Amino acid sequence: MKLQAKPFGISDRLDELVNNLSEMHNALQNGENEVDLSSVKFVTPLAILPLAVYANNNGIKINCTEDPYVDACSYLDTIGFQNGVTEFQKIDKRYLPITKLSTSERSKLLGEYEERMLSQMGIQTVVLKHLTSELVNNVREHAQINQYWLLAQYYKTTHATVEIVLADCGIGYKNSYEATKFEARDDKSAIINALEGRSSKAELNGRGFGIPSIVKIFVGALGGKLVIMSGKSLIYYKKEERKEIKLKSYWQGALVGINFSPKQIDFYKSVE
Repeated sequence: MKLQAKPFGISDRLDELVNNLSEMHNALQNGENEVDLSSVKFVTPLAILPLAVYANNNGIKINCTEDPYVDACSYLDTIGFQNGVTEFQKIDKRYLPITKLSTSERSKLLGEYEERMLSQMGIQTVVLKHLTSELVNNVREHAQINQYWLLAQYYKTTHATVEIVLADCGIGYKNSYEATKFEARDDKSAIINALEGRSSKAELNGRGFGIPSIVKIFVGALGGKLVIMSGKSLIYYKKEERKEIKLKSYWQGALVGINFSPKQIDFYKSVE
């Protein structure tokens, strides 16, 4: 079976991502354990990390049958697709790899990944550290899983952008709200709870700071775009727009993707 492989990023052609995940689900249901990422020309972290995570979690092998030395196949090989890495030895320094990290502690590997992002992408240190801290804390506190995945890329164009995606295969947003006063009726409402600061942690008195602060900084101050995917729902969010796309297959756990311009901002004013 061949997956669709049209170029798409965080703000356009999200339907292709949904369809690719659906095709992988269908392959699994049909007893197929290999799929072909054919004719791929250009990929972004949001396009490729969910496929790697889903495939690895479900025992699927993704092949790239085009010439491995042209277009995106070479890039995929360079970033450690599909299995990812747990250390940076023998990884091309020009690219940040798909990386699997432990939730058990503040890992040295995460620190190395942050340093690579800072050196390559021009992000303010306080901005990047806040983002990774909030996203990783969300996984640790809510996902009930011991591992998560991270991929980032910098696009040095006329309007330079950074794309960062973090994914886990934990219990998902909806299940994290069970037995709380904000118990969610479905995946969409659970994601909206998180976006609007209704925390699933009782000790925070109902106020969540992770996702709302990310929205303030990366959507508000930096004019970026945000994708959150969990269960059967994907929500795309930017300043003037928030829309839901219903998934055709089930995403076990949660994924957060952010695309933004790494411009300088007053960080502390942004989070007020």
